[in-house]
Amino acid sequence: MVAQFFVDSVGSDNSIIITGKDFYHLTTVRRASLGDAIQIIDNNGIQYHATITQIDDGKIVAIITEKLHYPDIHVQCTLCTALLKGKKFDLVIQKAVEIGVKQIIPVVTQHTIPDVSGKEDKKVERWQSIASEASKQCLRKEVPLVHSVMPFEDVIKLPKEIGIIAHADPKSINLRKFLKEQIKHNNVMLLIGPEGGFSKKEVEIARQYDWFVLYNGATQLRAETAAIVLSAIILYEWGYE
Repeated sequence: MVAQFFVDSVGSDNSIIITGKDFYHLTTVRRASLGDAIQIIDNNGIQYHATITQIDDGKIVAIITEKLHYPDIHVQCTLCTALLKGKKFDLVIQKAVEIGVKQIIPVVTQHTIPDVSGKEDKKVERWQSIASEASKQCLRKEVPLVHSVMPFEDVIKLPKEIGIIAHADPKSINLRKFLKEQIKHNNVMLLIGPEGGFSKKEVEIARQYDWFVLYNGATQLRAETAAIVLSAIILYEWGYE
């Protein structure tokens, strides 16, 4: 598998230099050697193939061999997802990045179990690191932003083009039908609840702020599954020409 790394810029001679953690990853984890192919993204979001031509103490030099062109995702999806127990939230971030989510907002709801009070900064730093590593692995053009933890009441009031909250109740709309019948939107906010789901009051508040309350279909998904699957469905239906 080709490794991907982010660099600030490409030299005038089409060379790039890799140092720091990426140098360590290439030399220690991937056992890189001269002639190996890697993929590069510069700070303008341009992707390249490159070949390693030099490995020194603390520095790798590679030469650009090809400029790459991948299709863009035409919808910007913000995944707002409740904090989950254990490593489940780490998994959601990793897979959401692979799917193509633009940014992630960790949410505290009425039924949220994990308490990150006093640990928010370290948690967000960890989650952002997971997003960065996932971006390298799946060859994304950019690293999605993981926001600071926000309470449900603040998330629901954020400006949006269209907001979708996943919740199964008799008044919910079928997601598949909704996406087929709605015009495509450029920006979507998707809100996923915790293990215990949203409270009735939270759903009522969401409706008051013009969020569409949708359900997936025949089965009730676990919270971490819903965050991944529903993001993928929205991006599949609206994200490509």
